[in-house]
Amino acid sequence: MEQGNNISCLKTFRVKIPLYNEQGNGQPGQKYFFPDNPIFIGKDIVGIDANLQEEVSPVFPFPPVLLGDLSADNDQNLGLLVGLQGAEYIYCTIYDQDGSEKFFNVPLRSFFMLPSKVVATGKINARRVKPYYGKINPRKSYLFIPVGVATFNARAYVSLTFYYN
Repeated sequence: MEQGNNISCLKTFRVKIPLYNEQGNGQPGQKYFFPDNPIFIGKDIVGIDANLQEEVSPVFPFPPVLLGDLSADNDQNLGLLVGLQGAEYIYCTIYDQDGSEKFFNVPLRSFFMLPSKVVATGKINARRVKPYYGKINPRKSYLFIPVGVATFNARAYVSLTFYYN
């Protein structure tokens, strides 16, 4: 059983959302829709979190700590996994299967907690599950990079974990 932020569930699945066009770069002002994946059908989602990868400065005497859990999950076909700094400029809008808008332009970084301290073991508990209750419509849900943000010059993707029962 997975748990976080007082949310418990029996199962999870991970979805990768590419953030680039046919030219291979992410354009500001463009929506990047969730993949039309049948795994969404009929699932009662209870939470969502972002899987981001970024190294933070070491705190003496502990070694550098990787935030996120995808150090071995970079998908070369999709490009680079978005890190914490890139997530600062990406927003998420999610629609329920009934067509109602549940989240509108929620900052992607809010799906991932920035730790405030390193515990005595040297590990950071960086999981943050954003509560969500309902069934997601992937055909309408999307990530958005606002106008005025520099173009992502490399192929990149976002990885989200969905918690459900």
